[in-house]
Parts: sequence; C-alpha cells; structure tokens
Amino acid sequence: MYNISKQLNNNSVDYKEPMDKILLGVSYAAIIDTELYESPELEIQSGQQLQQQSRLVVVSGRTQRIVANVLDKGFGDRKADDEFRTLLDNAFKGKSRTNGSNRVDDDLWRGFAVFTKTTDGNRFQQISRHIARQLAQNKPSIWFMISGLRPYIWNSVLALMTIPAFKASVETSAQMLSPLGVDGIECLTETIDWKRELNEHNIHRAFIAAAVHHMAFMDAMRVVGVTPDGYLGSSLGELMCLYLDGLCDRRQFLAMCSAVRPPVSDGRPPVYGFLIGQSWPEIQRLCQGRTDIYPAEHIAHNLCGIGGNEALVRELHRELCARGVETRKVSREPDPFHTEYMFEPNIGAALVAQFTKVVPERTHRLPTNGWLSSSRPTLREVSTSDGCFSLAECFANILLSPVLFNEAVDRLPAEALVLNIATDCKLRSVALTGRVQERYVKEEVSTSQPVFGINHLLREIGLVFTAGHWPRIHDLMASV
Repeated sequence: MYNISKQLNNNSVDYKEPMDKILLGVSYAAIIDTELYESPELEIQSGQQLQQQSRLVVVSGRTQRIVANVLDKGFGDRKADDEFRTLLDNAFKGKSRTNGSNRVDDDLWRGFAVFTKTTDGNRFQQISRHIARQLAQNKPSIWFMISGLRPYIWNSVLALMTIPAFKASVETSAQMLSPLGVDGIECLTETIDWKRELNEHNIHRAFIAAAVHHMAFMDAMRVVGVTPDGYLGSSLGELMCLYLDGLCDRRQFLAMCSAVRPPVSDGRPPVYGFLIGQSWPEIQRLCQGRTDIYPAEHIAHNLCGIGGNEALVRELHRELCARGVETRKVSREPDPFHTEYMFEPNIGAALVAQFTKVVPERTHRLPTNGWLSSSRPTLREVSTSDGCFSLAECFANILLSPVLFNEAVDRLPAEALVLNIATDCKLRSVALTGRVQERYVKEEVSTSQPVFGINHLLREIGLVFTAGHWPRIHDLMASV
C-alpha cells in the first residue's frame, strides 16, 4: 500500500462540466448520510439547538488523481450534491462488493472522506480523508485496539444512537444491566466531571459506560461486515478482550463491570499520577526500590505513567519539569488500579470476591492467539486446583497488573490495519507513531474540527475500505 500526502483543498466542482465526467475512471463509489443529530458542541442559535449531519464517501479508481477529484470536488451546494449522489447511485447500484463475484480489479487507488454539515449551512465540510494505493495481494489483517476509560463518552452518544445497530446494542446492554439495579443508558449519557466527581464509589459507572459504548461500536462495525482477526486493549480495553475472545458473554462482562468497587482501607490516601515522556526502562529505574511511586503504564515507546502518594508525585513532577522532561499534569486517580498491591494490600482478594459473586463460572477454555495481552500475572489469590479458567480472577488480575500496552503493540503483525474502538483515535495515534502499521491509518485532515463519535466510526469504516476490504457501508443505516 502506498500513501499519498498532500494539502487538502476546498475547491468546488466546476458545474459547467457535465457531472458524469467526474466518474470517468472511477471503478466504485458510494455515499452514506447519517440522520440528523444534535451535537453538544454546536452553539444554540435563535433559541434552537443546531442539528448536524455526517457523510461517508468511499471511492476507488485508476489513479490517485481520479479518487481525489471525487473526494475533494464532488460536493458543493445541495442541488449539485443531490445530482452527484444520483449519478453515483445509478452508476454503482447493486455493486455491493461483498462477495467474490462481479468484482473489479483490486489493484486500484482507494480513498474515503468524512464530511459534516449543520442545518444552518448549505455545504458539507470535509474533516477527514485518506487515499492509498491498494495491491490485491497485500490486504492487511484487521485488528481492534480498544481504549480504556475515557471522559466525555456522553458527548458522542446522541449522534451514535442514530445508527440502528449501535442503538440496538445499547438497548440490549441496558436490558441486561437492569436486573443488577443499574441504568445502563443513564451511565452512558451522564455528564460526570471526571476530575472532581469520579471516585471509588462511582467508578463502576464509568466502566459500564465505556463497556456499553465499545460493545455498541463493535456491533455497528459488525453490521457492515467488519470483524477482527485479533485485538488488544488498554486497561478496560484489555478487559474487553475477554469478551471478544469468547471467554465471557455480554451479560457476564457487564455484571463484572457493575461489580467494580476498589477497596479502600482506613486512612489510605488517594493515588495521584501523571504521564511522562520517557522510556519504560527509565521509568522503572526512577521507581526502583520505592514504596511510594509505582510504574503503572507503558503506553508507547516514550510515554509512560506512574502512580503514587500525592506529595511525592507532585515533588517528582516538579523535578522532572525542572530537568526539561516532557510531562502531563498531575491528577487524582479514582482508584488504585494497575499498581499491584502497593497502595492497597488486600485489593486482590477483595476484587476476586466482588467478581466471583456476580460471575462464579469457571471454564476450561483458554485465551486464543488473537488476544495480544497487555497484562502480566500479578494476582496472588489464584485457584488452579481444578485446572479451570476463572473469569473473576482474570478480571482482577488485569486491574492489578501494570498496563503493558506498548509490549502488546510490539506483537502486532506488520501488515495490520488497526481500528480504534473508542470515541476517537488518540490511543492509536500515540501507539502507532513511527511504526510500520501507521501507514494504513495516517489520514489527512482538512480542518481543525475534531473527529470523534459518529465521525470516528465513519472514519474507521473508511479505513477498512482504503485498506482493500469491502465493508457493506450501506448496511450501516439499515434497520436492525
């Protein structure tokens, strides 16, 4: 696959030229539009909340220029836009490319673009684009990279709920959570302040929100025919690999999320932490022999996280800043997870008891090779007398273990298309920077508008297309 990087333009098509000429040299193209949705980021004007609409366009053609011409110049005012859509529908009607028959040569240039438009505007604005030459024999395998807990999931839910498969998945999860006394949709949409309000008493709601979102995101991908060959995750994302690997079902996974209650010993101070732009060996040396600071995360080659007591963490932060080391802000952690037993000596037994209460099942099945784990054996309270696999023990072990995400990324195949199951692609951007897999996902952005939520979902589907696969994009908006 060969990537093209060039400055995007905002040119409009020359409508003096017949529209069908744009399609010369195009072997396949398709457009899908989402329903209108309210965006929390849009300002209220004239007492009304503006609505927004998103669009995904995929194109394959003989040359890069032909593909770029459609993506960059094929959208203008509404009248011309409708005319162009009609031409595409007529030209490629029935060519779903979902099987081996009636297929064009795969050695073509491919591209996608994501557009947005507000109800007070007359034009779609391009916010993401990727064009690549795809060789038929080099289609990459598909891997899901699953992010951990993230704030502002509620920000993207209203738009994503216009996707039938996403909405149906959320409702299914909510039905399973209801007998546990948890309102899943309320967890998904509540606007909690993560910096001030998230703590050991409500952290389970953040786990539920992320789990419900990620399951629905993957269900939407599945509807268009996108399933992973393998998967890896960070923190909660690592936990979700249990679900993807078939080691637990949806009900069991949601039940364990609802049972997350970090134990708190009397007098234990909260854990504080920050991210550091240094290598993992440097961070380990920094924390070696100390009982107040722990190396908790290895996210990328030069991005790690530590956790510890507030005063000592802030002191270390000041020292590193004075030395010119790149650091992020110090923040309070809502739990002592990923620091083994350093700050809570009874945490292992407490977590196993919590999870066993809701999911007592044990299984002889073991994780498959498709799961690139980012954890290491840490849990002391492990029962192996029956030779079975305990979901509760595995869940607890992942929460205790440091996040060795960079080590999991190291094991990705070179020919891997990595799709980020999240509200955005921040984790992937950090994890794949400078790696060979980055070429499949490095996009061109034409505006400063962030790509998240529903637009992130459209982008991931577009990346599947540009990598040489044939997602059934029209099925995304079909009724479930």
